[in-house]
Amino acid sequence: MKLRYFFVITFISFNISFAYQVKPENRVIEYNKKTEYKNLINQANKLALNKNIEKSLETARKAYELCPNKKEALLIMARVYNFKKDFLNLRKTAEKIVEISPSNYLGNIYLANSYMKSDRVKAKEILTSLLKKHPQDAQITAKLKVLNEI
Repeated sequence: MKLRYFFVITFISFNISFAYQVKPENRVIEYNKKTEYKNLINQANKLALNKNIEKSLETARKAYELCPNKKEALLIMARVYNFKKDFLNLRKTAEKIVEISPSNYLGNIYLANSYMKSDRVKAKEILTSLLKKHPQDAQITAKLKVLNEI
């Protein structure tokens, strides 16, 4: 009887360890991917600070293609689109940010900015919900004031 338990436990342990086995080469690939992503994000930020907007956008897109489930590259892209007043691409990018992280402050601000000219009701709805979470935020209040005046 004890021998049977020994074999069952050994069999289960072997299967669990096999299922969770991670090959060393996969760890290296993941590490290189993360490192490259971080390098691209840093480079995109530096390019934006040096007013090289198009190159910053291109670098952020490369970072996004590398890791589409992270929002840092999307935030850089949204910042550039907002600067360029490219509201169609800003909306698409902001929607992706909010999809990844629904409560992301900047993602929601960019989404509201993308709607300011085309759909004031939607922009007001987004800003009002943000104001509930950030009642002292002057930027949100100013944007709502502009929407109410028009």
